[in-house]
Amino acid sequence: MDAKRKIFIVWGTFCLLIMLFAAWRMSAQQAVTPDDAGKPQARHDPLAELAPENRALFDSLREAAQIGNDADVLTNGKKLLPALRADTPVNNFVTQLTASAATETGETSYALTLIKPLADAHPEDWHAAALLVRIYAESGERALRDQAIGHLHALHKRTADSDFAKLHTFPIQKAKLHSGYALFLYPFEPLAPHNAYLVALVYTSEGKQDSRIEIDSEDVDQAFFKAKKRGDRRFSVDSYRPNETNPNWPESQALHGFIDGVFDYDAMRDRMMMVANDEESKHK
Repeated sequence: MDAKRKIFIVWGTFCLLIMLFAAWRMSAQQAVTPDDAGKPQARHDPLAELAPENRALFDSLREAAQIGNDADVLTNGKKLLPALRADTPVNNFVTQLTASAATETGETSYALTLIKPLADAHPEDWHAAALLVRIYAESGERALRDQAIGHLHALHKRTADSDFAKLHTFPIQKAKLHSGYALFLYPFEPLAPHNAYLVALVYTSEGKQDSRIEIDSEDVDQAFFKAKKRGDRRFSVDSYRPNETNPNWPESQALHGFIDGVFDYDAMRDRMMMVANDEESKHK
């Protein structure tokens, strides 16, 4: 599997897991479990306590989330959350979906008021931890973002969640471009085959992926680079596009220069933004 395909699968899986994991927790509590005598215990439906109007809001929110309608998720979530008991599976599920939709629609301050208490109450919840990283990144809270990244990496190293363990990246920031936007993916470990430390998926204003930009640091490049201090590496800024003649052919690749030193998210992101905005001449 090539790098591009892997990144698409990882990003899609992450989006779905936020919904599916919470849905699994709720459905698991609804299952009939035999007791020691072999008789089934009573079913427990965590949605049963909802009033009819709130159940309708919940169903509308879940349906909107499944089709990616963030505006409706946010609207329904704001209406539903005050009616839910705190720290229940339903409340946590709605909180995560509402906070995610708020982040997507630019209401990061509101998203933070939802997800920070949840992340504090459940420090092992990687869904909340990952969303907190993105909220801090998009709010410009660099120190808090870096602390949250460290926590998320620690969770990933010790996780017993097979779905989380399979993830290679997490979305750290969505940034506007002159035309379209870029979605930045932060790897837990450098990604093969180019040893990518940071990836940006570049989309047109119509939402179609146009290209991919990577901060790569292949081991072979280090032979031609003398580190000035411990930890320094040579990083290349590369862009990749599907072959316009035949999408099944190898991608076209362009080199946009090198960065020598220690990996710095903000500096690397800004350089990638210049490439995405076709502003490389300003860097020279």
